[in-house]
Amino acid sequence: IVEVKIDSGEWVNSVDNPERFSTSGYLGNGVSTVYQAEPLAVGNHTVTFRCLDSDIESASAEVVRTFTILQPPFETITANETVVKAAHIQTLRTALNIVLSYYNLSPIIWNEEIIAGRTTVKKWPSHITEIRKAIDNIITVVNGFDSSTAFDIPPVTWLPIGTGRPKADVMQQIHDLILML
Repeated sequence: IVEVKIDSGEWVNSVDNPERFSTSGYLGNGVSTVYQAEPLAVGNHTVTFRCLDSDIESASAEVVRTFTILQPPFETITANETVVKAAHIQTLRTALNIVLSYYNLSPIIWNEEIIAGRTTVKKWPSHITEIRKAIDNIITVVNGFDSSTAFDIPPVTWLPIGTGRPKADVMQQIHDLILML
């Protein structure tokens, strides 16, 4: 049995709370499982893990990790009001590299540096495509962690990029996916 506690909350286990674990019940033999907590507030948190042997009623040593939930880094982009700028793309790139670091993956070395006032609008679709490819790769890693599909991120149906500057809906789709990761 796997037990998880967030901050000073109650212990949640894989038998009594199967909806919180991708693979639930009595786990053994190195079975991987994903725990999905209730939504947490922005700030610092602690997660504690332990395993229980139900046959002999003994608990393993506890593993404690701290983590921080950050404020979303994205500026609101409103259709027909906000002009998507280099800073917006740079923020997406930075956020993606933070997500990659979280999953212990190498940061992306982007094909081209984006410089405000110098990067041409005609190249923006290629920058969005590059960001989308990075998101697809992260989703593949996340979904491949365990054999269950319970908490998998669903396949993405990307919105059309169009030409010129990215549209608000395209940017919002990317924002939402990064926050999901």
